[in-house]
Amino acid sequence: MLNEISQIKRPILGEEIPIVIFRAFRHFSANYTNDLIGERGANIIFQNAGRDLGKEVSLLIKDEKLDKYLENVQKFVRDAKIGIIIPVEVSHNHIILQLDECITCAGMPNIGKRICHFEVGFAAGLVESFMGKKVKAFESKCGANGEGICEVTLELNNV
Repeated sequence: MLNEISQIKRPILGEEIPIVIFRAFRHFSANYTNDLIGERGANIIFQNAGRDLGKEVSLLIKDEKLDKYLENVQKFVRDAKIGIIIPVEVSHNHIILQLDECITCAGMPNIGKRICHFEVGFAAGLVESFMGKKVKAFESKCGANGEGICEVTLELNNV
């Protein structure tokens, strides 16, 4: 799917859009999905969609060595203006990644909840593709929850 949606023909308007427009599409979709199937179901849908995208992107940036792969992930995420990935901890049991300047929530006021479910899934898909197995992923911090930065914790042995 990534190949198809990457084909953009906007000779006058170009490829870039303001983040507020991206956020409007994203947040209105999330709110509508919440209303239809409930918050838990909507969060799962967004996380699974992110996971699928992470798996597709992993094919573009793959490497056999974890440190080089993480460098590729950092470069892709920054170049795509999704945010700035900061690896906090990498061990045999878990990986903790922070996402500074998160496209979904950086600069938002504290709304009292974590909302970056797509990014959680995206990180999970990237790690699952590298490891060749499922991982458990959750958002351990979120800018929209007043925590200053987004953070994804990936548990590697608990699935």
